[in-house]
Amino acid sequence: MSGRARGLVVMLALMLALTLSGRSVQILTAQAPTPSPQPAPPGSDGAVRDTLQRYSAALERLDPEAVRKVQPGIPLATLTKAFKDMRELKVMIEAVKVLSIDGSTARVSCRVTQTLTPKAGAKQTTTVNRVMRLRRDSDLWVIDAFER
Repeated sequence: MSGRARGLVVMLALMLALTLSGRSVQILTAQAPTPSPQPAPPGSDGAVRDTLQRYSAALERLDPEAVRKVQPGIPLATLTKAFKDMRELKVMIEAVKVLSIDGSTARVSCRVTQTLTPKAGAKQTTTVNRVMRLRRDSDLWVIDAFER
């Protein structure tokens, strides 16, 4: 992998680390994705947790379109390019705490650990604490922004 490609992979890993939110309460495991259950009612914190599960599963599949369904504001071209340089991405979202749910918005805090294995180079693991804002889009929640 060229230095430029490696830099892109590292940049994506940092972007995901700063953007992710996602697994705990065993929302995501290292197992193959299972069919997703029916979404919980939009006002429940179960629906918010379902969103985090869909997000981490999409990231682990290295599926930019699926990630964009959960986080519509993410730049698709950048994500697609970065995923091409990855062999594997494991995402664990832990310590999930729904801070608030108010109508069509929610705030969630969590700890996100991701392990990125590039096609060339060494495996990298990062852990960050995140606070995310979600918004209801029809009958599902999507990630709107990351506060920190």
